[in-house]
Amino acid sequence: MKSSQKMMIAFLLNLSFAIIEVIFGLAFNSSAVLADAVHDTGDALAIGLSTLLEKISNKKEDSRYTLGYKRYSLLGAILTSIILIIGSLLVLWENVPKIFAPEPVDYNGMLVLGIVAILVNLAASKVVSHGHGHSHNESILSLHFLEDILGWVAVILVSIVLRFTDWYFLDPLLSLLIAGFIL
Repeated sequence: MKSSQKMMIAFLLNLSFAIIEVIFGLAFNSSAVLADAVHDTGDALAIGLSTLLEKISNKKEDSRYTLGYKRYSLLGAILTSIILIIGSLLVLWENVPKIFAPEPVDYNGMLVLGIVAILVNLAASKVVSHGHGHSHNESILSLHFLEDILGWVAVILVSIVLRFTDWYFLDPLLSLLIAGFIL
């Protein structure tokens, strides 16, 4: 499978799951899930842009670009990184006040969604990393999916803690930790 095809599958998985996260983040009243939805929406946009730039990067050299278009792949990786940084800063901005005024969340829903999220990210990572050779975009996306999996493991752990306590401040705190890790 071509790099651009793998990235398109990753884009569709990420965008679809971001929509699911918005729906269930609102239903579960979880700022961590909503923050990740914003993050995944940005990721989907970045992946879509990277996919387009990856296709351009595979074009052969011509009279305008005598050394070819390979630098477009690097541009896609840079833009993806910038989108992740901006998204993380927005998550920080939104969740700092929520530390001081936490609200109850549906920890059972968070647990189930966390398990599904890990499976989706594992599938996306497998698609992107499968095959020979890696572009800059594929390398950045593989790291991104690892980061997403670690974030969802944390969501699962928080949902388990909330099952036995009323420490609802953990939900926005987790959002801040995920954003800090990304930065």
